[in-house]
Amino acid sequence: MSQAVITIFVLAIFLVILLIISNYASKSNVATPNDFYLAGRGLGTIVMTMTTGASYFSTWTLLGSIGQHYREGVWFVAFAAWAVLHALFIWIFGARIWYFGQKHKFITPGDMMEKYYKSPGLKLLFAIVGIIGLVPYMLIQITGGAQSLNSLTAETIPYWVGVLIMGLFVGIIVFLSGGRGAAWGDTFMGFFFGFVLLFVTLTFLFKAGGFNAFKNIAEIAPEIMTNKGNFWPILETALGLAFGFWIMPHMWQKFYSAKSPLILAKTSIITPFWNSWLMALGALFIGILAHSPGVVPGLTAENSDRIIPLFFSGYPAIFGAIIVAAIIAAGISTINSALLSSASLLVNDIYIRFFAKNLSNEEATKVAKITILIMTLITMIFAFLPVAQGFLIPIAGLGYGIVLQLVPAAFGALMWRGGTKAGAIASIIIGEATLVIIKVFSISLPVGAATAGFILGFLTFIIGSLLTKDAHQAEKDAVHDELIKVLYGKEVQTEQFKLSESELIKR
Repeated sequence: MSQAVITIFVLAIFLVILLIISNYASKSNVATPNDFYLAGRGLGTIVMTMTTGASYFSTWTLLGSIGQHYREGVWFVAFAAWAVLHALFIWIFGARIWYFGQKHKFITPGDMMEKYYKSPGLKLLFAIVGIIGLVPYMLIQITGGAQSLNSLTAETIPYWVGVLIMGLFVGIIVFLSGGRGAAWGDTFMGFFFGFVLLFVTLTFLFKAGGFNAFKNIAEIAPEIMTNKGNFWPILETALGLAFGFWIMPHMWQKFYSAKSPLILAKTSIITPFWNSWLMALGALFIGILAHSPGVVPGLTAENSDRIIPLFFSGYPAIFGAIIVAAIIAAGISTINSALLSSASLLVNDIYIRFFAKNLSNEEATKVAKITILIMTLITMIFAFLPVAQGFLIPIAGLGYGIVLQLVPAAFGALMWRGGTKAGAIASIIIGEATLVIIKVFSISLPVGAATAGFILGFLTFIIGSLLTKDAHQAEKDAVHDELIKVLYGKEVQTEQFKLSESELIKR
């Protein structure tokens, strides 16, 4: 049988398994936004660990990051280094997000922002920025999977067929099973593409010379093994990807979905091994080892985002088919959560909040499902634009950069009682404006557009908060006092001592 036939056969088996999981999950669903978006807030350790990892790592892991390592060399190892921070961020930010999400039944990040800052406008800002930031993130899942399917079958399966497979299937399973189906499917897909990545990494290591592989690369392409000292690109990568782990809307909502903070604690222990050592370092090894002569036929810088499909094009068809299925698994496990999150932002934070406040739970769930189908169609249309078919890491970086500008405002609600509504709103506007101006006018700076926006946004947040006051400051103080008591078991007399969280930790 031809490569195309075998690939379609294996892919069909994989998609049927995923459809069975989604259908089984849908039988436990209840027609409420809480259940549809957040799986009833009942995710356990294994599912929580796998869905956070699988939703974050995607086609840019199995394709884009490998290509980036090939083109840029070891400096991009920041891709692995920042992932260690995820364990810390899950506990510092995740536990806070979980607690107030559970207490107030929040669905989106904007729900918490409106409650804390008493600002419907801030909720709207979070929703708009979140949706815009998720679009490029969703796009690379569809384009990456479609390009791999096209590449491995020697263009027998056209790009547009790959887009249809990715887009329509994701739309259907999210429509059917919501957050529970996404989480259960992520667990299956996460294990699947994780083991495939491990297999591919070991295969590359063997083909490139075994334990002497990196020594050989140092002789063949020493510039790849040398840190170029690109501090600012490393910072840009670290900020976007590290903070993105909790500020991206679909990741924030994962914390709402946990059964308890103990689940988050266990997840934080497992996450560095899953995120750093397997995903990030596996991509690093493959990208570097691809420089070994003859290992990847037909490889150039231009097609380096497709190193894995190119590598397996000379192997028995079954290997390539499994690789494509793994890449598509990586894409689906990310786009399903991102699509669900985008729908929640559009429906919960915009449509219901401002236009249909009296919608019942059943009606809200129906609107959410219709929105998912519409957004799936829009994303598929965008996937045919030439700009969406470029290198995956820059496109993903754009999504992270857009959402990164929300960090200062979120930091205030979660960590700093001195932050004000005016400071929070101004920080987002200044951060996004800076990013857009630098991108549109191609302004050359030592720092990237996202980092520049982030720095200016944080300064704006601090200065703006110091210069303004909120009328409900006592309520905000009570929120932080409550957090300190719940997380650290310490009582705080706010009016007498005004102790900050950092001061308590030092004591």
